[in-house]
Amino acid sequence: MTPELDVLLVPPGDRWPDTDACAVVDALRATTMAATLLHSGATAVIAAETESAARALARELGALLAGEVGGLPPAGFDLGNSPSSVKAATVAGREVVLFTTNGTRALCAAAARGPAAAACALNAAAAARWLAEWHRVAIVCAGEARGTVFALEDLAAAACIVRALVAARPGLELGDGARLALMLPDPVTAIGASAHADALRALGLGEDIAAAQAVDTVPFVPVVTARGAGWVRLEPVRA
Repeated sequence: MTPELDVLLVPPGDRWPDTDACAVVDALRATTMAATLLHSGATAVIAAETESAARALARELGALLAGEVGGLPPAGFDLGNSPSSVKAATVAGREVVLFTTNGTRALCAAAARGPAAAACALNAAAAARWLAEWHRVAIVCAGEARGTVFALEDLAAAACIVRALVAARPGLELGDGARLALMLPDPVTAIGASAHADALRALGLGEDIAAAQAVDTVPFVPVVTARGAGWVRLEPVRA
C-alpha cells in the first residue's frame, strides 16, 4: 500500500482521521518551546490541557511551570512560552509542565487517538524521520482560538516537515493539506509573516519569531511517552 500523508489546517475536533500517527505543530509557540526546552536539557515536558491541570501537575511533580495565556505567562508561572528566553542553567535536569492556549490542547487531543509527537521547523527533519516509520500519518496544525482558526505559521512549519518527508519517501500519497503546504514558496518567511507573529511583535516577543524560524537545529522529536487525564509526557526521540 502507498504511504499517505496529510496536513490538517486545524485540529479536527471529534472527527480525527484514521491515521497511524500524528505530529502536532504549534510553531508560535508551544511545539517550538517543547523542542527548545528538551534541547536545553529538560528531562521531560508535560503538556497540560488546562491551566488548572498545569498548576496541579507542577506542584505534584515539583516541576517548573511554563506557558502562556494571551501570549504572556500567568501569575505564578516560572517561565513563559518564550523559546528565545530558555536558559539551560534553569531547565537542565528538570521536568517542565507546559500549558498554552492552543498547542498543548492539540497535543493532548492527538495523543488520545494514537502515537503523537510535537513538531516544528526546528526539528522538521527529525519529525519527518519519525513520521516515515508509519504508513498513514498526519501533521496537525494547532491553530488559534483554541484550535478553531487557521494559523499561517503552523502550515509553514508543517511545510518544512512535508518537504523533508516527500524527499525521503518518493511516491508518498498526499492529501490536499499536504499539497497546499508544498505550495508555500518560502515557509520560513511565512512564519514571520503571519498574524500571530504580528501579535507577538506587539507584545515585545519578536525574538521568539526568529527562534521559530530556525530549521533543523534540534536533532530529535518530542514524542508522547505517557498520558493521563488532561496531560501528556513528551520525551526526546532520535528517529
